[in-house]
Amino acid sequence: MADPRITLGLGLLIFALLILHSTEATPQGRILGGEDVAQGEYPWSASVRYNKAHVCSGAIISNNHILTAAHCVSSVGITPVDASTLAVRVGTINQYAGGSIVNVKSVLIQPSYGNFLHDIAILELAESLVFDTRIAAIALPTKEEEEEATEDVDAELPNGTPVYVAGWGELADGTASYKQQKANYNTLSRSLCEYEAGYGYESVVCLSRAEGEGICRGDAGAAVIDDDQVLRGLTSFNFGPCGSKYPDVATRVSYYVNWIEANTQ
Repeated sequence: MADPRITLGLGLLIFALLILHSTEATPQGRILGGEDVAQGEYPWSASVRYNKAHVCSGAIISNNHILTAAHCVSSVGITPVDASTLAVRVGTINQYAGGSIVNVKSVLIQPSYGNFLHDIAILELAESLVFDTRIAAIALPTKEEEEEATEDVDAELPNGTPVYVAGWGELADGTASYKQQKANYNTLSRSLCEYEAGYGYESVVCLSRAEGEGICRGDAGAAVIDDDQVLRGLTSFNFGPCGSKYPDVATRVSYYVNWIEANTQ
């Protein structure tokens, strides 16, 4: 995906400075080492757009709601950018053309969001989506799974579980890809993520992949799905440069099922 190089308020200005001066957790979003998505293969995907330019990905969860990463739509902390500056493109694998562009009516950032923890937000659309073969909602985890994950976070996604991500990020050579890219990952257990990256939080899912692959700028907020096509995570950030030896990090959706349902009905 091309980098639009726009600033989303003071919060993302600070974030941009951190990218320049830090080699630690750097929330970006491109899928390195991915391959083209076929039309309609990931119909729950949305290109989240700020002032008409793609900034992040999102996951359709209903006719009127999309989930994305909180840092994508944050002005300062849990204060979002003005909804009038946001829109989504759905129903196409081309970030520049096709499908439909729908304006955003409101933005709700998870109240505990901060320092890229609880990195999840709900976008309410100004118009209802009409579902077809290219636009559809992804299934959320059940409340039972949320309760199980609270008791044992690795019960939901045992170490090595295959998961899949598709988003619009730059290619490995740094060029902009107009086509959505997909990649395969395996989950890391909480203890292994703590060991490898010092990030064994219950509210996240760590994603293992080969060095030189992974998420970077533009893919944040993309759906992490399992073999049953259930939404398990939203890509959040990577440590250091894209494709580093460290795992990528996603927000664990089951951790927020009650909050999502309470704010999308």
